[in-house]
Amino acid sequence: MNSQRRLVLSGLLCVLICDIGGVIGGVFRSPNSDDALFWRQQAESYLKRILQYEPNRRQGGAGVARNVIIFVGDGMGIASLSTGRIYKGQLAGRSGEEEVLSFDHFENTGFSKTYNTDRQVPDSAGTATAMFTGVKTKYGFIGVDYSATATNEVAASVSNIMEWAQAAGKRTGIVTTTRVTHATPAATFAHSFDRNWECEAKIPANVRNKTKDIARQLVENAPGNKMNVIMGGGRSAFGAAIPEHLKTAFKFNGSMEKTCVREDGRNLVKDWLVSKNGSEAAYVWNTAELMNAEVDDLDYLMGLFADTHMSYERVRDASEGGEPSLADMTEKAIRVLKRKHSNGYVLMVEGGRIDHAHHQNHAHLALREVVELDRAVERALGMVDLDDTLIMVTADHSHSMTFNGYPDRGNDILGFANRPDKLPYETITYANGPGFQTHRINDSSDQPSHLGTWIPVETMNRSAMDYRHLSAFYIGDETHGGEDVAVFATGPGSSLVRGTFEQNYIAYVMSYAGCMGPAKRFNAECFSKARVPSGATDTVRSASSQLLISIVFLAVAKLCYLH
Repeated sequence: MNSQRRLVLSGLLCVLICDIGGVIGGVFRSPNSDDALFWRQQAESYLKRILQYEPNRRQGGAGVARNVIIFVGDGMGIASLSTGRIYKGQLAGRSGEEEVLSFDHFENTGFSKTYNTDRQVPDSAGTATAMFTGVKTKYGFIGVDYSATATNEVAASVSNIMEWAQAAGKRTGIVTTTRVTHATPAATFAHSFDRNWECEAKIPANVRNKTKDIARQLVENAPGNKMNVIMGGGRSAFGAAIPEHLKTAFKFNGSMEKTCVREDGRNLVKDWLVSKNGSEAAYVWNTAELMNAEVDDLDYLMGLFADTHMSYERVRDASEGGEPSLADMTEKAIRVLKRKHSNGYVLMVEGGRIDHAHHQNHAHLALREVVELDRAVERALGMVDLDDTLIMVTADHSHSMTFNGYPDRGNDILGFANRPDKLPYETITYANGPGFQTHRINDSSDQPSHLGTWIPVETMNRSAMDYRHLSAFYIGDETHGGEDVAVFATGPGSSLVRGTFEQNYIAYVMSYAGCMGPAKRFNAECFSKARVPSGATDTVRSASSQLLISIVFLAVAKLCYLH
């Protein structure tokens, strides 16, 4: 056989083997190394490196966490942390700069690289998928790898921390101030080609019978249908809207305010309650119902407190008929999840409206949401034992907000950045967003034309609820920022958070510490006699077999690529 024929045959063999590899779970790397195996290997490699640091070697590992709580401040970049900290202090009548957020004293910190596989600056779907599955993916994808199409979501799906937790006998839950079907919470339970497919009305008609909307996945598919706690907004996507509830005088704009309204006539809340027949389950839709629920005895709790996203904290109706705070939801969630008979729990809590406020250049609303997330973390810290609970606080991405100028110490963080004898400008500005139009003299402005191009900022009603800080470039919704975000950690496994790492590594920290999922095998403490649950030996044997198969396929794949 001549060399040309050998090359052709080897090429055909490569195609066949790679097709088989894709069918059995994406064993082979894509040419740009964006497949699930690549990202899992990358996370494992960083984990092994961190485990070699002296403290981990000396202690024989990073510990075991019975419980894991991850807090995500959506859009809470470094600038949001710094200004939010000052704002917290100023709300209490202090200067602000010396203020401390509840997680500032966590003993371990690191930086997370947030890009998607196809974007330098990411979106929440791709970043949440990275954090909760250990696999980076494309912009707009939820719970699927880079190979997903509108009709192959099952084949492209990747497992997540809630699946790992449930397989390990842990209770699970999500809490958010967005719709529970929104990108960040959805990544804990859904597998979707498009983050906007929150209800069936948003799915194109030609593929509607080939996929499930995100709300249905939460109610019908694991791990969503096994979650013990589901709390946030989004009744419309479930066909359970209460249109007269929580009407507000403040109408906020932007694409983030648009919702998905179910059109198939189904009420998924009723379906969820029916599916829990025989269990202690409850559905609540306002503060009074949540606060009166017997959460210490419930197996399952669903709370949907708004038709779309929950209200910003600054305008939230705190009455019994209104919406609970993020801190109150967090407390109730922990009380539902804490059970002696379980193997612990995993809880995701999202302060989701930080992001939405930034998108509309509402800095005052964004900073208030940062403070509310801080209150939720503080509430959780008062309820858990850090000897057995890992708590992580991070962001999925940043925003284009800047913290600039030379304001005096103690100056209003929402005020002016320079001294009075200079042309005033604000300490907080944005690189882009709708604030450009707010500050510019145009046909609809009541400002006299002799003032020039811009409305003098000192003449504007900067205390208005819908006030926008200035942006340098007009766009209807301000964009995310692409810089690294901070990760804070305390409790067992927190020593793994150090350095600058890819965002998907966060899932591996939770996996290792929680003795669940793919990184469990690296934690010897998970298999000590006192910790080995029934069936664990089979699990280890199965994992070893899968690893051996992967190695064989990788060897063949490398031969293919050599040709």
